[in-house]
Amino acid sequence: MDFPGVKPCYSRGIAWCAVKNATMLCHAWLFEEHGELLNLFEKFKELKTREDQANSLELAEHASTVMNTLDEGIKGLDNLDAFFEYLHQVGASHRRIPGFKVEYFWKIEKPFLTAVETTLGDRYTENVENIYKITIKFIIETLIKGYDNANATT
Repeated sequence: MDFPGVKPCYSRGIAWCAVKNATMLCHAWLFEEHGELLNLFEKFKELKTREDQANSLELAEHASTVMNTLDEGIKGLDNLDAFFEYLHQVGASHRRIPGFKVEYFWKIEKPFLTAVETTLGDRYTENVENIYKITIKFIIETLIKGYDNANATT
């Protein structure tokens, strides 16, 4: 799948900017596979079809927020203190979402990896796949730690 105007750039040896541009693709797959997640958000409950989801500016904004979180996580790997602090805060913020369960963090893994593969096409090598698998797992585990720690302090 081509994304007009996308220029490749590299962060930590991987084509990260191209992946950032797969935001809606990732979210479309996430909500297609896990439609129950839409019910966590009052403003998304009515988005039943893929077309509704694709045309929703609010969902696009949310998708952008999620990808910005992943982007900040990737960029923050150069400063682990900032990385952990940021992702722990994001993880903890999910405590405010009624009905959110910690295992929901893992539901982004497969759609994210699929979006990466689709977006990178021929550039998606076994090495790149391994890098993204390790990276998304590390990010999700860090979000979960922030979520769990928020529970311990309340």
